[in-house]
Amino acid sequence: MSEKPPFPSVPQSISKRRRNISILLLIGASSLLIRTLMSYNFDRTALLYVGIPFFVSIALLYIIKKPEQPTLNRYYGNLVLWSLIVMLGTSVVLFEGFVCVIMFMPIYFGILLLMYLFQLLTCYLRSKKKGTHYAHILPVVIFLSAFEGVVPSASFEREYSITKELVINATPEEIQQKLIKPMQLDIERNWLLSLFPMPSNIEAGTLSAGDVHHIDFTYHRWFVTNTHKGHMKLELTQVENDYIRTTFLEDTSYIGNYLKLKGTEIRFIKTKNGNTKVALTIYYHRFLDPAWYFGPIQEYAIGQTADMLLNELFVPETA
Repeated sequence: MSEKPPFPSVPQSISKRRRNISILLLIGASSLLIRTLMSYNFDRTALLYVGIPFFVSIALLYIIKKPEQPTLNRYYGNLVLWSLIVMLGTSVVLFEGFVCVIMFMPIYFGILLLMYLFQLLTCYLRSKKKGTHYAHILPVVIFLSAFEGVVPSASFEREYSITKELVINATPEEIQQKLIKPMQLDIERNWLLSLFPMPSNIEAGTLSAGDVHHIDFTYHRWFVTNTHKGHMKLELTQVENDYIRTTFLEDTSYIGNYLKLKGTEIRFIKTKNGNTKVALTIYYHRFLDPAWYFGPIQEYAIGQTADMLLNELFVPETA
């Protein structure tokens, strides 16, 4: 007589149902945690951008059961698929826009990959009958990094400046005349900049010290709906023949959720051959943590913005 198994086998349909219920609970728990962080003004810290992916990755490693004979690509692919479902589900619950989702995805999947590698390393060390203590350093490091930005002592430098230069075949006077003209809004932009809305209206006025320029933005968080409006106020603080300094007085645009634009400096340097070298410096303050992720991304975006402005706003048509 064959022995009966100590526990009855669980039908596959019941197993899938439990998994789906667990995923729904994970979406709800993640949404609740994010809402809590937002309520206590921790939504710009690494608790959101590192802590939440860390929590989701650990939960998924328990929810998505590892097959008896798994392949590396298949099991990790399942984890990525379900983590994407959790992320999109959380975004829908919290009414987040597509830009937030795109900006969040690299760090989200990166932490999932690190936790999966930790699991593989742990299994490998156990198969070799070796201690797994050193393998636990990775999740501990991720956990500790999630507290960046929570207190000032756990923060890194937030003040940045980016300088770009362009040599233009024109005089400083001709270039400043170009700055007065309206900006063309249908210009081609870098792939990262194209995620953010262009100004819907610009009231530039003159190029005199004390003049305030108004810039309006309209952003559709869900491509065609969930519309938000914002604006910038840019003051021409100092205007000279070879130097212009501006200050951002107000910024309620969607860009203001990620960083604070502080102002710009524009220097016009005459060269020996009659051309003018224009040096544009943009000053800004980084809001989001961790610095190792958002710092380089924002530096790249601001640098691309400076290049675009130099070529579109400063080059006269006859240059």
